[in-house]
Amino acid sequence: MDYISASKIAEKWGVSSALVRKYCRDNRIPNARFRDGAWQIPEDAEKPEPLVDAKLVPALSPLAAKLMRQKKKKNFHGLYDYVQIYLTYSSGRMASSRLTRNQVAAIFKKGKVKESFEPMKVSDLIETMNHCVCIDYIIDHVSTPLTQRMIMKLHYMLMFGTVDQRRKRVTPGVYRGKSFVLRNRSLPPAERIQLLLKELIHEYETKRKIGRTDILDFHVRFEKIFPFEDGNGRIGRLIMFKECLRNDVMPFVIDDKHRKQYLAGIKEWDTDHMILLQLVDEAQERFKAQIALQKLGEYRRFDYLFEPEEESRYED
Repeated sequence: MDYISASKIAEKWGVSSALVRKYCRDNRIPNARFRDGAWQIPEDAEKPEPLVDAKLVPALSPLAAKLMRQKKKKNFHGLYDYVQIYLTYSSGRMASSRLTRNQVAAIFKKGKVKESFEPMKVSDLIETMNHCVCIDYIIDHVSTPLTQRMIMKLHYMLMFGTVDQRRKRVTPGVYRGKSFVLRNRSLPPAERIQLLLKELIHEYETKRKIGRTDILDFHVRFEKIFPFEDGNGRIGRLIMFKECLRNDVMPFVIDDKHRKQYLAGIKEWDTDHMILLQLVDEAQERFKAQIALQKLGEYRRFDYLFEPEEESRYED
């Protein structure tokens, strides 16, 4: 890892050296070190996001607060455990991952992979670990309004170190280029992605009150923009989960078994909301059932809430 001085990183970020040193003292720059009387910062370190006055941050929903507490305590037998495994497994299967639920659970809890009777793709392993990191990020930033920077950071975390990145099929955290073509589907021009997302986020964030339909509408429009070369569905579903927590809407996880209905709901959303709403109704009921079990203290007994595991070979 290459290090540079506080003054050089300050010039790079457009801030004062004093502020960089304060970031270091407050442990806000990962891997920064104090050597020979001066701070040394990793050359590729990202500028910390500004701290927000706690008085201006809206109160967390009870569910979001619970997930934060369990994440902090590393509670692997509660709702946090359930969300990490269920959302990562279901969204991954939607995106062609062939890992089983038990394998996803082993990766999340122990960083190990259980035995398999068929070859496992390296990309499935890496993207599963990355997805768990993304869930931690949305829990930590649940009250933060959506921005293009946040969306691009989520994509970077999801796709970093993947096989597709090494093969230059995808650039983490970067919108698709002009040369990208999706088979059997017309996409907005690459040069319009930034503007389209800016308009979408502004319209969404300026709503007086955000409910379930607003979150779904954002998701549908985001998927139709298709900003990245890969990972759009997983990023979109992560955003939906985050926004449910942020706006005190019962969260939901759409699993691979209902993929056809999910895609049909996106396609027909402009003329028929009910396809997607009915699917979400069922998903919310499953999540409510899990919360009820949590209240009874039955932290480990949620297998029946998962759909049967099936092979999936879809692109996302």
